[in-house]
Amino acid sequence: MTDTIPDAGDSRSFDQLRDAIDERFDSLSPHLQRLARYALHNPNGFALSTVVKVAEENDVQPSSVVRFAQTFGFRGFSDLQKVFRHRLIEGTPELRSEIYAAQESLEQLAEDDPLRLLQDFSQASIDALNGLRRSIGNEELKQALGMMDRAATCYVIGQRRAFPVAAYIAYGLARLELKAMFLDFVGGMVPQQVAAITEQDLLIAVSFAPYAPDVVKTVKDAHIRGIPVLSITDTERSPLATHAALAFKVHDDAVRRFRPLAPSIVLAQCLILGLSYLKDRDTAARR
Repeated sequence: MTDTIPDAGDSRSFDQLRDAIDERFDSLSPHLQRLARYALHNPNGFALSTVVKVAEENDVQPSSVVRFAQTFGFRGFSDLQKVFRHRLIEGTPELRSEIYAAQESLEQLAEDDPLRLLQDFSQASIDALNGLRRSIGNEELKQALGMMDRAATCYVIGQRRAFPVAAYIAYGLARLELKAMFLDFVGGMVPQQVAAITEQDLLIAVSFAPYAPDVVKTVKDAHIRGIPVLSITDTERSPLATHAALAFKVHDDAVRRFRPLAPSIVLAQCLILGLSYLKDRDTAARR
């Protein structure tokens, strides 16, 4: 039986569509769940991209994007996209200007006005950092630092866009002379490395939509085995959030198909710096 709902035409608001996606998320196939996360986390990208670009960014076929639209009662991607574009048009002047900015040629912009790229990306990073300050609380940070402090060994994993964030965490732990292993997939030994993780250790996982399958698999395996997981991801619907003891959700809007890394890197630096102070305090107390 096809997982669809009656045709709702083009009259639904973005809020109504978001509620429908949230209500039916668990019943969607993995590919459609990936698209649902993208639609909710990056509605501007959904409004301004082609069906091919949406498919590429989520590692699915264009037919899956069309099926996603039909699942929620639309005839195709174009009809669904109207909901996201209407959200932009009715939004702030800044959102409306993004429609026109997205129509420019990226290659021409890079050649004629590279400073515009710097300005756009800098502003997106500033906005994302302000969002980070508002969204993460003191108790969450204390809990994360406690998990890292108690771990016999910290295992760190991250691929694709998350790779530099994970690499920095592994680097910071090494600088603190703590036991840490970066699961970087070099040599194909990650399954053997993961098998060595115990309940006294900690898996620190970083991934953003579209989530790296190997990272998701590793996190699920750790969760099943009772190994604590600390994750840095993007939404509550992320598989890393679902299977983590504690998950930081970092939101960042795409700028011309690229997302700022600034908030994730700042969070990683905060965790390493906080852990260093914690270790210094413990060392001083033992003297």
